[in-house]
Amino acid sequence: MKLKTGILFFVALFAVQFVSAQQWQLVGPRAMGMGGAGVATSYGPDAQYWNPAGLASEDERNEAGFLINAGATLETTDKVLESVDRLSDMSHRYNDLKNTINSGGIPSADNISTLFEGLNEISKLIGNNMGVLANGDAGLGFKFKNFAFSSRALGTGAVRPVIDTQNIQFYTGSTTFVPDNPTTPSNATNASTAVILANAIDANNLLAGLNSLLNTSYANSSQLANALINAAASYSISPDKIAQAINTAIENMPGASEIIQLYGSSSGSYKDNKTLAMGDVAAFGEAALGYGTRIAKGVKIGGNVKIISGYLAETGVMLLSDHDDFSDIIDKAKDNKKNTNTWAVDLGALVNLSELTGKNIWWNPQFGVTARNINGPKFDRPDAPAGIDAAVLAQWNTDKYQLKPQVRAGASFNPFNWMTLATDIDVTENDTLLDGIKSRQLALGLEINLVNGRKFNMPLRLGYNKNLAESSLCPFYTAGIGFNMLHFFVELAGAVSTKTSKVDGRTIPNSAAASLTLGFLF
Repeated sequence: MKLKTGILFFVALFAVQFVSAQQWQLVGPRAMGMGGAGVATSYGPDAQYWNPAGLASEDERNEAGFLINAGATLETTDKVLESVDRLSDMSHRYNDLKNTINSGGIPSADNISTLFEGLNEISKLIGNNMGVLANGDAGLGFKFKNFAFSSRALGTGAVRPVIDTQNIQFYTGSTTFVPDNPTTPSNATNASTAVILANAIDANNLLAGLNSLLNTSYANSSQLANALINAAASYSISPDKIAQAINTAIENMPGASEIIQLYGSSSGSYKDNKTLAMGDVAAFGEAALGYGTRIAKGVKIGGNVKIISGYLAETGVMLLSDHDDFSDIIDKAKDNKKNTNTWAVDLGALVNLSELTGKNIWWNPQFGVTARNINGPKFDRPDAPAGIDAAVLAQWNTDKYQLKPQVRAGASFNPFNWMTLATDIDVTENDTLLDGIKSRQLALGLEINLVNGRKFNMPLRLGYNKNLAESSLCPFYTAGIGFNMLHFFVELAGAVSTKTSKVDGRTIPNSAAASLTLGFLF
């Protein structure tokens, strides 16, 4: 009877539709420390999340017990966080630039610098595969014999820039932004600065694009550069300050050149620019009951039944507005949320080849597969609040959010009783909250027991995780350590990428993660 049940179980497991699902989260420091490889290695209360088949109690380490854990992961595409932060920090300068445009005023040196700095940062954000992803988890689990119960919160958040490339011209439609004064500046330092600026305009092939952008029609770059410097000098700013601002503009000119050449002839004025950031948050509270059993020699199966309370939140902030603060985007999202209660089912299986064949196979290989949320529960999104900016309203997502089925496979090998090698791979290519960004993780891990005693154990873990579906998300490297004394254990893990971004003057990795578990096995 057990074998027939197992056959039906495997049919159900592999009948799960291989469609896009939510990104797989790295729960627990043991799996995180091994790069996210946990499907074929997890035991005890941790097994309920990674593979409920591991709840089957058959070896001495798969003891009853309880644990509490918490973790977080941050991933950014390339330099997006850095560019969004710079745009937000420059908002007061953009406000000054807009006021100058609105009033038909003459551009200052700072306005000219802002023009190129801003377009350089905006150009870095053009494209669909841009944004910031954050995941978090916290919960407690309890295992007794083949049963487990857990209460866990799983959250994911995303920030994606929405770039307005149509409203970038620097005039009101009738007023010329740069006064027609192409004569060589009378001040020698300003004249030298104008020559340097003209050379940079030629080097970046920007004369035509800047003429369109500024509503001018100068025949050569020298005339345009002279006009810009003369306009800046009209503010009685020192030549050294003008030179400093122009040098900053020139540094940003190569990055700004593409957007100027592509969109410089757009009809919209920069005073109406609607570049913004949209924030999405999906948080789920799960109460799960799990069970695992052996159906044949070397073959285990398991499953979870879960009650899920899901909160979806959404908001948007105007990046170039001095009354919107990018750092408040998550707090603002919390004010626009909606709750849905539903249920879901997980299934898992484990096969140990040595036990299955009755032979001592080299490195004792074990293989596992887990399918989460196989019924694909759906959750309502919040309605857009009254009074929000029309640009934010146009980006508001009203579709239901679905936790589509996830399937992940894994393998583990034990060359020695103190060493474990493991790997996981997502069978499904999974969605994220960022449009256009998919997730399909490859995880590689190593665990070495530095101290391998019965009363004291200290495992060291190393790992690697790579998103095979998205080249804009860089891989990250993981490490972790555990201290298991008598029945108590403490485990922690962290992860960082090799690429970094600078935010608020601090250098941070593009990807980072951390996890901590406290527990007791008996």
